[in-house]
Amino acid sequence: MSASLALLMLAAPAPLALADDDDSYRRAGSERVYTISRDEAVHIARAEGMTRIKEGDRDDGKWELEGCTRNGQEIEIDIDGRTGEILELDVDDDDGDC
Repeated sequence: MSASLALLMLAAPAPLALADDDDSYRRAGSERVYTISRDEAVHIARAEGMTRIKEGDRDDGKWELEGCTRNGQEIEIDIDGRTGEILELDVDDDDGDC
């Protein structure tokens, strides 16, 4: 009986992955694809005042960029990976690592 249970477990569909695969992902039957490249996301961030990029990642359908402004302020920008729309923009007066 344990062999039958093991075969059933192997034949069962795998659960949905929760992590983003950084190229595209499927969630609840819909597909979201990144159409904004890293270079385009950096260009958008620079237009908002980011002069130095400290970190840039794709996650959950958006680009998340962290960096510094010309004045030494920390800046974080989330950009929609499909449309290029700025979802969140946070400029911190504390210079931190800038």
